[in-house]
Amino acid sequence: MLVRVQGTNLELDDTLYAFVTEKLGDAFRALGALDRDPVQVDVELEETTRRHPQEREDERRYRAEVNITVPGHLIRAEGSADTLSQSIVEMKHHLTRELREWREQLIEDRRTGGRKVKRELGAEIEAERYEGLTDEYEDRYIEEIGEFAGGAGEEPDTEEDAPSAS
Repeated sequence: MLVRVQGTNLELDDTLYAFVTEKLGDAFRALGALDRDPVQVDVELEETTRRHPQEREDERRYRAEVNITVPGHLIRAEGSADTLSQSIVEMKHHLTRELREWREQLIEDRRTGGRKVKRELGAEIEAERYEGLTDEYEDRYIEEIGEFAGGAGEEPDTEEDAPSAS
């Protein structure tokens, strides 16, 4: 899993990077045993300045955004709060929910595919059961019936089946 952390209007240090990776690790537990190698994680941490009069009461606000690229899908989560750590934790909660929904959808798609195959194979098996026996087995069955009947009144189909006059 490749994790890239980018900061806008703030300084990134090792403790902040460690905090972000710890929270991402918590969120990735929702994936369970799925392979994490092809996953790319882009995290953007931002300190926004308020420009509008209503927003000047809260001079600065922090925002954390994560974009996760998994095979065939992009998962995005965002969190904003008064402190950077709160925004990261909020982002983690949104991300956990998104990852859980994606994983459940992936599992449901696999189950749907399995149900479809099972339904098709079941239809083939039922069709074979109702059609009767397979040709090879049916031929042997007819031969066995002929042996038990003693061949009374039946003429053999080929010369090989005819009893030899020895």
